[in-house]
Amino acid sequence: MLDNGDWTHQYFDETLTELKAISRNQPADTSSAGLIVWPESPAPFFSGDPVFRRALSQLATDAHAWIVGGNIGVESTGSPSQSATRIFNSASLVSPTGEWVARYDKAHLVPFGEYVPFKSLLGFAGGLTKEVGDFTPGLARSPLPAGDQKLGIFICYESIFPDEVRQFAKNGAQVLVNISNDGWYGDSGAYAQHLKQARMRAIENDRWLLRDTNTGVTAAIDPLGRITQSAPRKVRTALTAEYFLISDTTFYTRHGDWLAYACAIISLIAIAVSLTPVKGRRTA
Repeated sequence: MLDNGDWTHQYFDETLTELKAISRNQPADTSSAGLIVWPESPAPFFSGDPVFRRALSQLATDAHAWIVGGNIGVESTGSPSQSATRIFNSASLVSPTGEWVARYDKAHLVPFGEYVPFKSLLGFAGGLTKEVGDFTPGLARSPLPAGDQKLGIFICYESIFPDEVRQFAKNGAQVLVNISNDGWYGDSGAYAQHLKQARMRAIENDRWLLRDTNTGVTAAIDPLGRITQSAPRKVRTALTAEYFLISDTTFYTRHGDWLAYACAIISLIAIAVSLTPVKGRRTA
């Protein structure tokens, strides 16, 4: 992962050109892809940048495919005289006709990475927090319709929150898509832990999961949590993967963590009872 000082126009153009070329060049023994997924933060792509928008639209029409692309969503609110700008960590959906049809905004942001919690109380720490992002959280966990398939898209470390991911499947997602920027982890073992968390989300919801990362493990994961196809780390390449759509929901998808909470409550009650002296008990 490059730091902010390395994001130059040249690097932007080279990255965009290379990603388009890789996306177009599929193995000769495979049929045309119906869905192309780009990872989170391959470069600072902004949703309102006409160069970026034209590139994705052209790729979608050339490949006759739906595209999910990580980018920074930007919205202006308020009147022209008192406008404010909100930024989102987003995944945009582009149709095979080149139209930008939908967008998912990351709902669970990384504290002290994408936002500062209790910012008003931490004003004294401006020197420590000035480099932290100021993203706005998204509000919906609804699947994005891509033709005859419904995509449950979530971003980066949202994959470690099972009760949040299950809401995509509960709301109708037929396949899960996780785009991630694993560059934060460097060469530590965190990238592997992140992958294992994603595998659990596939199992819990009985869904195929397509995972696309920049430096981590890009893979297709089946509903049993098995990695069916994967690409090597730190290699900019394309992974052509097969997946299937599933509409049935699991018990966990429908009901969430109530069983775990119930077990925890029962365990606490049992511990409390065992530690409570019984009145009238005689000891020898």
